[in-house]
Amino acid sequence: MLQFADIPYNYYPPKPNRLVAWLGEQGNKRFHLPGPMHLLESVQVENYQALKDINRQHGARLLLLPNHSTHSDPQIMVEACRQIDLWSFFMAAYDVFERDSRVAWVMQRMGAFSVNRDGSDRQSLKDAVETVIDGRYGLTVFPEGNVYLMNDRVTPFLDGPAYIAMKAQQELKEEGRIFAIPVSIKVTHLTDCREAIQEMLADMAKKLDVGFDQDDEIVGRVHKVGIAMVQRNLKMRGFLPPNPDYSDLPALLRQSAELIIAGLEAKIGIEPKATDDLMDRFRGVRREIHKVRSDPDREIDHAVAAIWADEAIVAFRILSYAGNYLSEKPTLDRVGETIEKLQEDLYGKVVAPYARRAAYVRFGDPIDVSEQLAAAAKPRLAMSVLTEQFEAGVQVGLDEINQANNHPGAEMF
Repeated sequence: MLQFADIPYNYYPPKPNRLVAWLGEQGNKRFHLPGPMHLLESVQVENYQALKDINRQHGARLLLLPNHSTHSDPQIMVEACRQIDLWSFFMAAYDVFERDSRVAWVMQRMGAFSVNRDGSDRQSLKDAVETVIDGRYGLTVFPEGNVYLMNDRVTPFLDGPAYIAMKAQQELKEEGRIFAIPVSIKVTHLTDCREAIQEMLADMAKKLDVGFDQDDEIVGRVHKVGIAMVQRNLKMRGFLPPNPDYSDLPALLRQSAELIIAGLEAKIGIEPKATDDLMDRFRGVRREIHKVRSDPDREIDHAVAAIWADEAIVAFRILSYAGNYLSEKPTLDRVGETIEKLQEDLYGKVVAPYARRAAYVRFGDPIDVSEQLAAAAKPRLAMSVLTEQFEAGVQVGLDEINQANNHPGAEMF
């Protein structure tokens, strides 16, 4: 679910313990993955030989960069790393550690450490760079930063992982080489679960008072529910654009997000750069809101900042919808995850899986960070090029997995 935490930040460092990590891996494989929170019958790892060869090379360091399309991705990556005998640390959002102290204790001893996504987290970045330089462990970072529930298409990567890779390589100099590995995770359904998906959509339609025509195709029905949600959320907050054109849903979403973000910038006192796109502007707004809400000394501003935070999350959820993702190829998997995304935004909570699934993890071609640094005129240019390569590498892997996918999830709805 696309949500943010504005609780005061406490850093959780990694505290690796081999015994606890082994027990955690076994529990993840035997209980968590097949359990009701994930319903994953298998995790199949592909194209990992190049990674294993590099891992055996003296001086090689590994940075794993998977897409983040489902709530099961961290557990899937833990199992994938177990299968190839690689212990990888993980960067995880700090609110995950705050939810349960017992889970946090286990996570830290499996090598996870926290990161404040909305603030300047120097300690987390320092530990990330040191983990990569150390070389005893890999480091897994999800460059998308959030779960977007669009498993066939990557969303724009943040440049944090490229910064970590570059910083570590610059400090290592000639003493070692850092390899970034794009990792493609695909989760697909193993059974024909159309009936369950239709029931979820019908339940949302009823709550939103949406009627379907008998000859409506599934894409049209999903769009009707989506439009009703946009109308409801924006009208309640006074952000519905004048004379909205519901026939062009992508344009309406962009227009609505622009209206909300511009309003927040005016309230907070932010002057956006001319080169910033809507997502860049959103991140600037979120940083300022987070500073206020997480600062105990600014308690008198917390109430108004809570209103800003509510408006910001609406804008972010709107931006997270790709207008043509479903209509482009309405497979069972895409219809299901789109409805799951709508449910999460409507009900404000994570939706449990509704049918048995399988996960595929494909390791992409290793990217030598030292080569990119040497080829770039400026480090900033190298960071941009690396980020593009990371993103493209994950998308290539997803396309390859999808091409070979013969499960019911890949069938047209």
